[in-house]
Amino acid sequence: MLKQRVITAVIAGLVVLFVLLFGGTIGWRWLVWMCTVAGVVEFSVMFGRRWYGPPTVFGALLVTLIEWFPHALYHPFLLYLIVAIVFAVPVFTRSPADLKPFSMLVFGALYIGAGGFALVGIRELPVGWFWLWLFLISIWMSDTAAYFVGRFLGGPKLLPAISPGKTISGMVGGIVGAAVGACVFGWIAHPMHVGMYALLGALISVTGQLGDLIESAYKRSAGVKDSGKLLPGHGGLLDRIDSLLFAAPFALWMVEIGLHGWFGV
Repeated sequence: MLKQRVITAVIAGLVVLFVLLFGGTIGWRWLVWMCTVAGVVEFSVMFGRRWYGPPTVFGALLVTLIEWFPHALYHPFLLYLIVAIVFAVPVFTRSPADLKPFSMLVFGALYIGAGGFALVGIRELPVGWFWLWLFLISIWMSDTAAYFVGRFLGGPKLLPAISPGKTISGMVGGIVGAAVGACVFGWIAHPMHVGMYALLGALISVTGQLGDLIESAYKRSAGVKDSGKLLPGHGGLLDRIDSLLFAAPFALWMVEIGLHGWFGV
């Protein structure tokens, strides 16, 4: 299982690395969009919808709108239209029971789309390549450190009712790992404000781990162990990008607030 997990992680990492090095902003935007659309499909199937059904298509369109045409959402009529469609579903399907899963899918699409928008937004910041790398390294170090520290040290469970495998030691290990990863990368790439990089890495780890717990909660609500089977050894795509999606908006906000102090831009 561990071998399969590592192989999948290496292949996925190489794809991401290739896009980061050679794809530029537009390549990154397309990769994020494809992953988030696939995430919406997984979310829909997880709650009993067909992958090609109207609710899933609507969710995919909503993600596309958020990531490619975000300014359109500023218009109150469009927001009203989205809500109106959700509430009109039971009328058109003649099934009041459809309102709950359709509403859940729309909220899932908003969550996934907002995360995708923030991932692209980080790359488009001044010195965006630096912030995106720092963000990804923080998340990867957090996940890796939490996994191995939790397995090695064990100890009290973090939230067993939501995620039985997670431990307090793993949570702390993830925070420390992210802080160290961000600090080392920041010191190598731009050796200023190293302490702030470590703090940013720790905050990214906290929000990323919260995102992971949130995904565990809605998987339990859906009665499934994994969000899908797309990634051997890991489960679904959402199982791998849940922390990224939840942490990215917070990271984007924190970096935007601190840009003047860190880089003077």
